[in-house]
Amino acid sequence: MKRLRALLFLTVFTVASLLGTTMLHAQTEEASKSNSGSFYSLFGVGYPSQSNNARELGLSIIGVSLDNTQSNTLQNPALWGNNSFTTASSGFHLSRYESEDPFTSSTNANLGANYFQFTFPVLRQKLGISASMYSVTRSNYRYFQSDSLASPNSDYINYVSDLRGDGGINKLEIGFGWKINRNFSIGYAPSFAFISQNNSEDVYFDRSAYGTSSLNSSITGGTFSQRFGALASFSKIASERDRMSIGASVNLPFTIDAQREVTSSKIVNQVEQDVAVSEKESGDIKFPVEINAGLTYYPSSLVNISLEGQFQQWSEYESDFDTDNASIMMTDRQKLGLGVEYHPYRSSSSSFFSNFRYSLGSSFDSGHLTIENEDISTLWLSAGLGLVSGRSRSTVDISARYGIRGTTTNNLISERIWSLNLSVNLSELMFFRPKFN
Repeated sequence: MKRLRALLFLTVFTVASLLGTTMLHAQTEEASKSNSGSFYSLFGVGYPSQSNNARELGLSIIGVSLDNTQSNTLQNPALWGNNSFTTASSGFHLSRYESEDPFTSSTNANLGANYFQFTFPVLRQKLGISASMYSVTRSNYRYFQSDSLASPNSDYINYVSDLRGDGGINKLEIGFGWKINRNFSIGYAPSFAFISQNNSEDVYFDRSAYGTSSLNSSITGGTFSQRFGALASFSKIASERDRMSIGASVNLPFTIDAQREVTSSKIVNQVEQDVAVSEKESGDIKFPVEINAGLTYYPSSLVNISLEGQFQQWSEYESDFDTDNASIMMTDRQKLGLGVEYHPYRSSSSSFFSNFRYSLGSSFDSGHLTIENEDISTLWLSAGLGLVSGRSRSTVDISARYGIRGTTTNNLISERIWSLNLSVNLSELMFFRPKFN
């Protein structure tokens, strides 16, 4: 009963966090150094999110081939058919961004929820269902820039432009996984993909006669999307005790039917009000295909090694609302990660350090943006620690990551990212009738 209450609490808390979290980004202003994200989420519909649990992030992998019958993952629907337990899980992150360009630097922070997922085995290790909510892209930036323009009097007027953005694309998803036999599993997950993105710009002039210009843009819309997954598992590859799993998933492209409303903040009767600049615009946002694949090798019950890759065809991205020609900057994204995990708790050791599982990993992400002929790539180094409950198989995972993104070449921005991730996975063996009372 206590576990059921914990599941309910986690569900309510996480959904509230996902619906209520607002993220902003600052590059130069002191007031914007908290609740902020990457500068590069300014472009398009935001920066691609990592809705991974902390275990996968500690390994620096996507997670499509990491076979585990006791916990859940969003990454491969085929894995949901292997579950033995009813599970509820959520992930959170705290990230620190140290950003610099050729002229200035800043330090920003970001705290938020990554995902929520609930899985239920209809038939244990045969047929399972999943319900989840997670982020696909995220805009969370705030950027200040100063410039000047010529006035009718042939002198120059200085101004500061404050650009802000939050929101992105999210998914509400329900799917299933089916274990066909001991070697093969498949999965399918339809979802409702929706966008809620806000972008604002305030312009401040150094002359009171010009006042302040404020413009707000809000984009909303939704559509149906779907993805597929597959998993193949084999044992006795090179020895009597080893095994290997090969996983893949495909997120099909989808088009969001969206609307944009642009308003301007005006002072009317000494009260600030939002006044529509134009009628609502309708347009399409085309999101590209995503393919994930990888393999995990288990030489023994104590060690597993994973190598996984991702491809997103961002060159096919289109949006009728891009005013900064963001689609021209989009390029196909490739990501490759390698990680290793050690499970000393399975060795029956009484040592304190044998109560955890440990992981190390590294990945390279080519990025989905090319700006001024420079690819905005990211190199990640990661380490993870997991605590597994011997009784219920619930887990708590923590990962620490260090990332290097972007460059200062051609007046661009380089980011050093420190990220701490926490995942809680509550497992319960429900609807099981004991043989003895």
